[in-house]
Order: sequence, then C-alpha cells, then structure tokens
Amino acid sequence: MKTSMFNFSSNSQIVKSSNSQIVKSSNKSMLNVLCALITVVCMLCSCSSDDKDTPAEPQTYRNSLLVYIAAQNSLGYFDNQYTSASKLDSAEIVQAMSELSSTEDNVFLFIDDARKPRLYRLYRIASGTQRRTIITKIYAWPTDVCSADPATLCQTLTRIATDYPSENYGLVLWSHGSGWVASTNVQNTMKSQKYRPFAFGVDVGPGGDLDDDTDAQGNMGVQMDISDLAKAVSNSGVHLNYILFDACGMQNIETAYELRNVTDYVIGSTTSTSAYGCYYINLLPKLMAYPFTQQRAINIANQYFYDCALNPLLQEYYDNMGNVCSVIKTSELDNLAAATAQCVSKGITHRQTPSMDTVQHYLSTLYYDAPEDFDMGSAIHHLAGETLYQQWRNAADQCIIASNFSSKYIIAIVGGQYIYNTPTDLDHAVGVSMFVPRDLFEKSPYTNYNLQFRRTAWYSAAKWSLTGW
Repeated sequence: MKTSMFNFSSNSQIVKSSNSQIVKSSNKSMLNVLCALITVVCMLCSCSSDDKDTPAEPQTYRNSLLVYIAAQNSLGYFDNQYTSASKLDSAEIVQAMSELSSTEDNVFLFIDDARKPRLYRLYRIASGTQRRTIITKIYAWPTDVCSADPATLCQTLTRIATDYPSENYGLVLWSHGSGWVASTNVQNTMKSQKYRPFAFGVDVGPGGDLDDDTDAQGNMGVQMDISDLAKAVSNSGVHLNYILFDACGMQNIETAYELRNVTDYVIGSTTSTSAYGCYYINLLPKLMAYPFTQQRAINIANQYFYDCALNPLLQEYYDNMGNVCSVIKTSELDNLAAATAQCVSKGITHRQTPSMDTVQHYLSTLYYDAPEDFDMGSAIHHLAGETLYQQWRNAADQCIIASNFSSKYIIAIVGGQYIYNTPTDLDHAVGVSMFVPRDLFEKSPYTNYNLQFRRTAWYSAAKWSLTGW
C-alpha cells in the first residue's frame, strides 16, 4: 500500500504509504489552488453518466495514459477534516494538464472510491492561439464494481483503446500494493469469491470500512494478483509502453517478470511510498512526452524519485520517507533470468538457507510477516561472489536501466514511528528487489512464502529449482 502515519500491527502488509491526514502544501496559495481543483473534481463526480464524447469514427491519437486510481480503501477515505489522497492526486493531474500543449494526447482517470466507479477523459483543445483543458466523464458504472477485479481493468483499457486508439499507451497503477505476494492478514479475504487476494490494490467493496481497509465482514479488502493483472492487460489488446506503480513495494523482479509480455518498461519503488503519491504536477509532462523512447522511461523514474526524495519544496509533504526506484526493460528479462540461474545455483545448493544479514534489504521480517525484499544486485553478489556477479551485472545493466537511491528509506512503521534503513551496499545494489527462499518461511508464525514463490514464473525462468528450493 501507500504508507504513512497509519498504525500497522506486526503482521501488516506493505502499502503505498500514505497518510490520509497529509495536507499537500502549507503554502496557502498552492493549497487554495488545490482546494479549487478538488472542488472541480468533486463537481465532476456528480456528472451524468450520459456525458460521453466518443467520436463516431475514432481518430488515432499520439498518447493515451490511464491513471487507474483504485481508492475504495483508506486512500479514498475522507471526512470533514482530511481530504483523501485520491482527490489530491486527481487535482494535481487536472492542474498539470495546463503543461500539455498537444491536442492529440489523452489522459484518462479511472476513479473508484466511496462513490461508484467512473472514467474521465482529460484533453486539450485549441481555442485561437490558446489551449484549454476539457474534462469529460465518458463512462460511469451503474453499480459498484471491484477495482481489484482484473475484469474491471481489462474493460477500462479495452474501452479506451476502442474509442481513442493511440500510438502509445501508458498505465499508472495507483493504490496500495504488497509486491508479488499477499501478507497473512489477507489470506482469507473474499475466499468464497473469484478474486485472489494478492499484490496490487485494495477494494473493500460495498459496506466496507474505507478508513480501515476492511470489507463488510471485517477482512482485508480484495487485491489483484499480478499474473491476473498481466492477463487483464493482454486480454484488452493494449500493449503498454510502460507501467508505473504509484504503490508500495512493487518494483521486484517477480512482479516485473509476470508483466514482461504486456509492457516495455516497469517503473516503481522497492520501498514503502507516501500516500501523497507521485507529484503529478511535475510528472505528467514526463508521462506524456512524445515520441516514446527509452530515455522517456528513465525521465519518468528520475522525476518521480526527485520529487519524492530530493525536491526541497516537497519534503515536508513526503515526510522524509526516502525512496528507492528503478526502471526495468522487460525485453531483457529473459537474459537476466538466465544470468541469475547461474548465480543462485552456485550460491545455494541442497536447499540450504543462506545467511543474508549483510545484504541490502527493503523490508524486514523483524516487523512484518512478509517476504524480506533483498536488493537483487546485493543478494547476487553475496550468494555468487565477485566473478559471477560481474557477469550477472552485465545482463542486469541491460535490463535495469536506471536506479535511484535516497540516503535512507523506511522499512517499517511501528506505533506511528518510521523505522529507517540506510543503503549498505550501493556498489552492488540495483534498486530492484528479489525473494530468497529460506527455512524460516516454513515455520510459524510466518506464511509459507517459499511455496508461493515456486508458483511464480520467475521461479521457473531463473531455475530456482536447481537450488533445492
């Protein structure tokens, strides 16, 4: 999930860190602008579902970006004192539209919060020598649907591609996140239904408690399994130039490998992130840059990291949480898997449990029942030694094309207090996390993550079976 000042018990899952209590700016003028924009967004929420602008014969646009805001959870919760994170980021996107000049670009906002889900189109039109932003609600779901249901994502992408075909497509997945596997407190969620409670998003459903992220039965809200997410994109017929996860802990090799056939680049953070999310006023122009190039993907990550971790004007809003983020080029993932197979089979044999105490990590089992996310480069160097690491690094540098590290980042929130980690192995770290099977994950009180790991495509591709695990 996005994390923030929420109180987490020792078995909490990782989240896009956020505090629904965050006010994005103490600067009164900026706050007034955001409040005005939030009012506009609220007005849009009440628009009729008949507000459609689908062209009779769709033209082909340059860029279409879907920002998929799955906020029927604590990120969409608001009361008279606090504004929801989803509204704040929606307002930023509206404001950032003024930075776009082309009339051949579309930004689509899918919003699912306390209200019924709806889909907006934001675009620019020429008016003499000026440009104006138009915001139209192109579809409203007549009943509540689950934003963590892969069918909802597929339906949304299909609608966009059919009515607004484009040369390039981008996808921002905005919500809570827990990497490639669910944590203990979601194992029984919605077990009688078709949804599998894994990985991206949280949807508490009708009657659920948004503030507490629980459904009507008191269980953790539904999440979307990453393999199902990949199938949803594939079934839509849309091939994405990039997926940006505006969610916690999603930049792991297991997730990226599942997505290798549906997107060219995966961009995200290995760490917990603020509910404040990406700073879209600065980021949207990078997301919509044309033509699409590899450098564009790198620019997205660099801007995201700078605003979250370094921008002096924003650090009071990001609460000095720190950040680690990177860009994965999916066409190189199979080469990286082959190089990884040589290293892990050298470093682990006969189902041994290696000591990982000196390896850089992004989550600790000391605080959560969750798989410990080790930095992939640091782990490979530790397991395989310098020579094999250098061979592996050649493949990694072709695949992990950009990495950013802050001087510290949070690995847990305990009693409202941040627990920080400092990068310990920057000579070898790559800003992408990986799971290493260990004996402790088959003993109480931990979940059997080793078993779930064996079900991932990455486990097979990197030949983890050679280790005995």
